[in-house]
Amino acid sequence: MRSTDHNGRGIRREDLPVSELLYVLWGRRGLVACAVGLLVLAVLFFSLVRGPDYTAEAVVGITPQQPSAESAEQEVFAEEVLGAVATRELLEEAARRAGWGGRAEEFRERLDPEPSVTQDGRAVLRVSFRGDNPEEAASGANAYARLFVERVNRLGQERLAGGSLAAGAELIGVASPDEAYLSYHPVLYLLLAVALGVVLGGAAALLLDTRGHRWRDARDAEMTLRAPVLGVIPDYSALGREE
Repeated sequence: MRSTDHNGRGIRREDLPVSELLYVLWGRRGLVACAVGLLVLAVLFFSLVRGPDYTAEAVVGITPQQPSAESAEQEVFAEEVLGAVATRELLEEAARRAGWGGRAEEFRERLDPEPSVTQDGRAVLRVSFRGDNPEEAASGANAYARLFVERVNRLGQERLAGGSLAAGAELIGVASPDEAYLSYHPVLYLLLAVALGVVLGGAAALLLDTRGHRWRDARDAEMTLRAPVLGVIPDYSALGREE
């Protein structure tokens, strides 16, 4: 940090100790409190608008007609099957089966089908769905997963993805409301808002303190001069106002 003495000469403050940093922040505590308060209010408003957010997951196992031992190939295979089967018609039918009352686009925004590979090298599709409650989350995930299995098996031995692959599918993991979890934690975001507010408010406080050209008290003088102040620093601010 940089300040000036009474002659206007620049004095450099380097490597502020924790005690001096806390002193600066305490001197600007109003600014820090405002930054924290604004971010906390923003998180509370966002939480109120968004509401609870639960996520449930169903797992679909995908079996290729020509098995491969390579995990990388299995994941690519799962992606190709998803690309061939996941149509808008599939999405709309899954939303209807789940009893979704909103638009299909909203259902799609809450849906997250992700191709993956299990530890034993099997290609799977993990279908996650976010709902306002655990039952809605499980219903959306299961509806899409079951319909996906039906569509893949209906194709039977027909070739997918440009004629290079054929597949079968089965539901190996059913989404349960009891296993749905909160994907949005208001408390965690509130803690992050407080931490970010302290950082931003502290940075602003240090910036203002760096640009300041006056010592507020003896403690400020000691921080700048790096030496104890044995005298009294007169306050000429009142004389300036009288003139």
